[in-house]
Amino acid sequence: MSLKAGSKFLLTAAIMAASSVSNAGEGGFVGIHGGASGSLDTDSGSSSFKLLSGAHITDRLTLEFGYANFGESSFDEPTPINWQETNDDNISFSDAGHGVIDLGPVGEANVVEGGPDTYPNKSSATFTGISKFKTQGALINLRYRFPLSDSFDFFVKTGFFAWEATYDEIEIEAEQSDESPATLISTQRTTRRGAKTSAVNAISGGGFLYYPHKNVSLRVELETTAIDSGVMPRSRFQNLTLGANWEF
Repeated sequence: MSLKAGSKFLLTAAIMAASSVSNAGEGGFVGIHGGASGSLDTDSGSSSFKLLSGAHITDRLTLEFGYANFGESSFDEPTPINWQETNDDNISFSDAGHGVIDLGPVGEANVVEGGPDTYPNKSSATFTGISKFKTQGALINLRYRFPLSDSFDFFVKTGFFAWEATYDEIEIEAEQSDESPATLISTQRTTRRGAKTSAVNAISGGGFLYYPHKNVSLRVELETTAIDSGVMPRSRFQNLTLGANWEF
């Protein structure tokens, strides 16, 4: 499902639910939240923010919808390896799980009688993958609260994240020089900037709500999701935020 189609579906569902709940007189909320996002699969995280609104279906169950921006995440560049070793026929890359490696043709072998051939002259190898990306999208969740006191609640939530990622793709070619001894030559260039991919993935989380006033709630929460598409490698995100809501 594309981001446009996913966002339209989430928005339509949210409006229909909010309209029916509004007629029931349970009220709702609007809020803004800021924090930090990180990933178990990328090498850097970023600041994040959310704009949320919701309708209280019952005094404990709430439908939430809004916009979330996880900021920019990036991967470290992979490192060429094996270029000095004679028992490997190709140069390769380490830490290259966020892309693909084209090993090229097998390097020229030195035939060793009575033993394995050696490969002091290797062919080049090329890595192509995502270097950095920015993630944003639409949210729809169901949240359930567990009152701990008159002004303090614990809650859990689950729902969907219709996201879009704008990414830069990088290409790195590694080859040996013709010198003796050989040295490593690496050329790097960005092949695409601002390409986009999108999908819809599940999102869940939990946290605490504090009510200093009947019309104000403060909220801290940790949510997690794993985004992936045909282009984007699976990236698991944790987003920790603190925010304020106007209750009505």
